[in-house]
Amino acid sequence: MDELVDDAQPRIQNVYSSQVVLSASGYVEAAVGVVLAEYGRTRGDIRIARYIGKNVARQNSLNCEKIEKVLRQFDKDWWPTIEAQTNAANIAAVDSLKTLRDQIAHGKNNGTGYSTVKDYYWRAKVFVVDFKSVILGP
Repeated sequence: MDELVDDAQPRIQNVYSSQVVLSASGYVEAAVGVVLAEYGRTRGDIRIARYIGKNVARQNSLNCEKIEKVLRQFDKDWWPTIEAQTNAANIAAVDSLKTLRDQIAHGKNNGTGYSTVKDYYWRAKVFVVDFKSVILGP
């Protein structure tokens, strides 16, 4: 994939970048919902898990501020623990993906290169691993 993007025209590279942004921001949103629903299932019952999953699913275009607000409804210590466990660059990547996602959704050309977006994607994946570790345990 990287070779295809490197050889592509700038407009095509922008399309690839946009797809990575949309996929990565969707991944973060889905992961937050799935992890919290799993927390509800393992700590309560399936009805709690469904409720959590549906309520978190309504939270779209999640950045870290929104994730923190959701987490504070469960446990005030979760977000500070996540901040301590993950790299600040990973948190910034999640926020950047949300910002870029919103720009793409509103038809704006963000001009962010593929390599930058790919880095955000990998950092967001690390954020999700750290998030899951804090919420569900290692």
